[in-house]
Amino acid sequence: MISFFGNLNHLSLQESMQMAFPDSITITINAVAKVLTRVKDDGYSSEYRLRNANVDEFRFYIRNTSYLDKNTKRTVDRHAVELQHTIFPVAPAEIPTVRKVYTVLENQSVDTIVDPVKFAAGFGAFLSEANLTKLVNYES
Repeated sequence: MISFFGNLNHLSLQESMQMAFPDSITITINAVAKVLTRVKDDGYSSEYRLRNANVDEFRFYIRNTSYLDKNTKRTVDRHAVELQHTIFPVAPAEIPTVRKVYTVLENQSVDTIVDPVKFAAGFGAFLSEANLTKLVNYES
């Protein structure tokens, strides 16, 4: 599992720009490493891609934003990661198969960095293969 959570608003723009993910990210699916290469980066968001000829494509997005919560009048930092897998159709099929998984961590900017990370890691640990199997079988 990969953890991607942090609180960039506590850093200056220059400091946060120096703290970037690598140019490639490896996602292991069913014991097969998929190495995705960064194709876009604007400092607060990145996009990674792996395209396998006419077979399939993986896209991975990292996004960091913030907004003002109108109720609490506090800034909320929003950190999102998304993985999308597109399997290209083989004739006579015409429609691709698309799988998507994402998670979002929101924390108030006055919060610590450690506590939201521990909170999100606990949630991530719940997302075991066994629990995901239950989820896709409509268990609740």
